[in-house]
Amino acid sequence: MKKYLLIAMLIAVTAAAGWGWYLKAHPTTLVATHKMGEDGFMSIILIKNPPLTDKGKLDWWKRNAAMIKEKYDIPDLQKTNGYFVIKIWDFLDGYKKLGRHDRLCFDDMKTTRNCVEKKGIMTIRSSVEGEVWYSVSQRLYVEKNGKFLRVQENIKIK
Repeated sequence: MKKYLLIAMLIAVTAAAGWGWYLKAHPTTLVATHKMGEDGFMSIILIKNPPLTDKGKLDWWKRNAAMIKEKYDIPDLQKTNGYFVIKIWDFLDGYKKLGRHDRLCFDDMKTTRNCVEKKGIMTIRSSVEGEVWYSVSQRLYVEKNGKFLRVQENIKIK
């Protein structure tokens, strides 16, 4: 019995070490940003190696939001009267031609390789009441007092 417990512990420690190595070797990096729509109200952020969990994605945003605002002026609250939409996409294999696939293309790039695969990571948007809402993995969160609270949506069908 002790032998099996020792083997199980060894497997758990190895898995934890492997997971830690993976996260260090594949950090989430911001590759590019684009602004779309009238007055650039929608911002697109392209990242590589996105976090795998909702918590990881929200924590990544929280750690990087100030830098993104300072460096890329996202969100640009002056032009959009406080309303904004930020979509974060997985950059995957880089820019591609439009082709036959349903891809997201950027008019601000003057090249034929100006499209990316549509693999959304997270959407961040402001509400009319001034709250900020986060849509991650088909779940909705709102930020209150620096914490992300999951919104339980109760939809009644008559």
